[in-house]
Amino acid sequence: MLVRPATLEDTRGIATVHVRSWQAAYGDILPRAFLDALSIDEREARWRRNLGETTALTFVAEDAGAVIGWASVGACRDEDATPALGELWAIYVEPGRWRRGVGRALWESGRGRLVERGARDAVVWVLEANHPARRFYETVGFTPAPDRIRMLQIGGARVPEVRMRGRL
Repeated sequence: MLVRPATLEDTRGIATVHVRSWQAAYGDILPRAFLDALSIDEREARWRRNLGETTALTFVAEDAGAVIGWASVGACRDEDATPALGELWAIYVEPGRWRRGVGRALWESGRGRLVERGARDAVVWVLEANHPARRFYETVGFTPAPDRIRMLQIGGARVPEVRMRGRL
């Protein structure tokens, strides 16, 4: 497995992992009809635009030339952001590769870039009911901030998201 910065050639793989991981991870959290309607083609078009922006750094994990996971990091987007606070914007791994070190390798690459940019701490927002993801974040050093919860509207469902924070 290799972790490297994402390129435009990775957009199809990133989009595929994005859709498949949402469908697997959020099946008990978001409406099934919404998840079934997610489009790899639509996500690929979004990723082509996203990778052209300079606000986040996106990494991919690849194995045998195929994208098996990705992560994006950047400056914290919250109202209490400081230059020393980074953010793990997103991290997704192909469902068949969960719990095999891919997410940890992606986080370590992202963590290193945040530190290079001067961050000392980082936050990540995670759906409150996504217990496997919350456990993953705890294993890499994040702790929940119970006073930091926001409500999201996704696919017709109203779901709480909790902020977690960790020292880099």
